[in-house]
Amino acid sequence: MKRRTWMLPLLLLACGETGGGSDEGVSAVEAGPLQTGVHVRTVDVEVGRLTARDQVSGRVHAFHKATITAEASGRVVERLVERGDRLEAGQPLFRLDASRPRLELDRATATMRLRETDLAHAKTEFERGLKLLERNAISEQRRDDLEYAVDQAENQLALARVARDTARRALADATIEAPFAGIVESTAVDTGDFVSAGTPVASLVELSRVRLRAGVTAAEASRLTPGMRATASFTALGGESKDAELKSVGLVADRADGTYVVEFWVGNDDGRLREGMIASVALPAEERDPRPLVPRGALIRREGRIAVFVVEENGSGALARARSVTVGRSQGERVEVLEGLRGGERVVVDGHFALSDGARISVEARSSRTPES
Repeated sequence: MKRRTWMLPLLLLACGETGGGSDEGVSAVEAGPLQTGVHVRTVDVEVGRLTARDQVSGRVHAFHKATITAEASGRVVERLVERGDRLEAGQPLFRLDASRPRLELDRATATMRLRETDLAHAKTEFERGLKLLERNAISEQRRDDLEYAVDQAENQLALARVARDTARRALADATIEAPFAGIVESTAVDTGDFVSAGTPVASLVELSRVRLRAGVTAAEASRLTPGMRATASFTALGGESKDAELKSVGLVADRADGTYVVEFWVGNDDGRLREGMIASVALPAEERDPRPLVPRGALIRREGRIAVFVVEENGSGALARARSVTVGRSQGERVEVLEGLRGGERVVVDGHFALSDGARISVEARSSRTPES
């Protein structure tokens, strides 16, 4: 009986009870082998392509736009167009008084014919001189003089032809024509006005197609290539969209905002697009190989790098393993991973801020899809 009483305190001491009412020993024991893992939520890593398109704002410009000026001086004697008229290339807009250039053309033409006669006479004299030289009837010096006269007559005729062509051009300039097919935006002179060479007389625009110019970032510019197709939406047309073809990508950044100018060509057969309209352009989607995709919530910053916690299954449960990754483009809540993950792996999307590398985790009901944008 005495032996049993002696052993009880030893058993209590071995169990951590000192008789002083403290429960520290009990808590330490319970916190050991009975501890559960950190509660987390995970998703499967999918493999796919992001189809998001960058949006930029652009402005419509006329495909051709010109201020037409007079190329000769004279008084306007006929006005052939009104604002809003649609013209073909070469169609007349104004006619100037052509009496003086017509007289000058007549004079230049007469002079040219006179020079043609002089040349014919010089050639005849030269041929006659050659025959006389064969009979020693003239000297070599005389023969050289006759040949010189032919050369001089040819040069005089060439000058006369230039003068004739100049006069003919001056007469043509008395009619002011459209340099390209387009619409008369405005006129600046009327019948009776006197204009000098260089005086603006009208403004002409071509809007059968338009140029759409926008500014893009350096990253966007680096992946854009002329010939790509895009979609342009116009608020002024109730959100109507039109197909656009990329024609050029700027090489020098704009000093004001650092963007690079890109130009699209957009058809405008219905004539509804006008210069100055604003468009939202959906840039062509970048063609990429399928890549692992994860939610934004899976990404953390760890030791200065982007990382995720990957679920590692073992015989005794699940562990969270920290892994650095390299990310690429994003669309909504989805981010593509360029390096560090494979499709089918599972990553932590909720609860990872309480984790450390190798921590034991308790996974809630499994989700197999990455949240869409």
